[in-house]
Amino acid sequence: MEHLHRLQAVAAAPPTPETFSASGESPLFVARKHCPVCDGDRLTTLYESTYDSPPIRGHVESHYRSQGQVDHALLRGVDFTILECRDCALIFQKMVPTPEMMHHLYDRFIDPEKLKAYEQSRLTLDNHHDVAARLGRLLLRIGKEPKDTTLLDFGFGYGRWARVAVGMGMKVFATEISPEKIAFARSIGVTILDEAELERRRFDIVHTEQVFEHLTDPAAVFAMLARCIAPGGVLKLAMPRQGRIRQLIARHGFIDWSPYERDFRCGAFNDYNAMLPLEHLNAFCRRSVELLADRHGLVVETGSYGGSAVLLDAADRGRLLASARHSARRLLKDIYVRLGPGRADTGSYVLARKP
Repeated sequence: MEHLHRLQAVAAAPPTPETFSASGESPLFVARKHCPVCDGDRLTTLYESTYDSPPIRGHVESHYRSQGQVDHALLRGVDFTILECRDCALIFQKMVPTPEMMHHLYDRFIDPEKLKAYEQSRLTLDNHHDVAARLGRLLLRIGKEPKDTTLLDFGFGYGRWARVAVGMGMKVFATEISPEKIAFARSIGVTILDEAELERRRFDIVHTEQVFEHLTDPAAVFAMLARCIAPGGVLKLAMPRQGRIRQLIARHGFIDWSPYERDFRCGAFNDYNAMLPLEHLNAFCRRSVELLADRHGLVVETGSYGGSAVLLDAADRGRLLASARHSARRLLKDIYVRLGPGRADTGSYVLARKP
């Protein structure tokens, strides 16, 4: 997503030992030769190919064909290698986009206007109710009323979470460098902070939603956010779970279509989402999250997926059926992550200071 293009600028500089340039003019990819969480070098190769190969080329085409225009020339000759750290169990892509490549990705592969329209389409009643339920759980955990709560929305995007938090009465802050996004944030009551201000501030809730899977240096960003937690506050992480990605790769290799194009109607194959080429660079599990938490004096308090409440509107039959379907999907997802394979790997974590 476009706002995560901006987040890379907030992170520490990416690794530089080995770069690749499709055109020979500017580096578009950089290799991560150590684990980006624990810096370990005991790595296992789970999958190795190139962006030119039929499965990866097809997967990329499938994922972006309805979003923008893929320029395969920028990917020519680039390795697509998936590694696993034997120390912290993180699964990650070896080659990651540089800021130059991210410019192409989020301005060409993904049409910003189409992304904006998509984000607007997600501002539904069910979504607002669901977000409010999840934020409500965090408020119960810290024991504060919304009016007394400060929240940092790291990964602001188009304000899907921030709008609800502001509406509940929280004091909401975010980081952003795009003038358009800054103006938009201010228009909905969000205060934008620069890096220097972020270092000085402390927040009751530090909220990240689908952020850490995109970062080239997640350990550096985690350290920065850990320093932002106020006494008694929490850091919330949500990202795609590893799920069955190891087993899927071992059995099927990689697939030449994206679960996104099929609206995640493909069962266990949905777990390929954990390693989305170009975007989902890291796939965390509880073990890798706990390592980061322990390093900064935090403890993982829960692996619960979160609230699954939705509003069932009986006044309209179509609305009722739509809400019921949404409710059933959320309930089944909660059951799957709690009782299914790898149930400790939920993809959602709440972290707090050790007592």
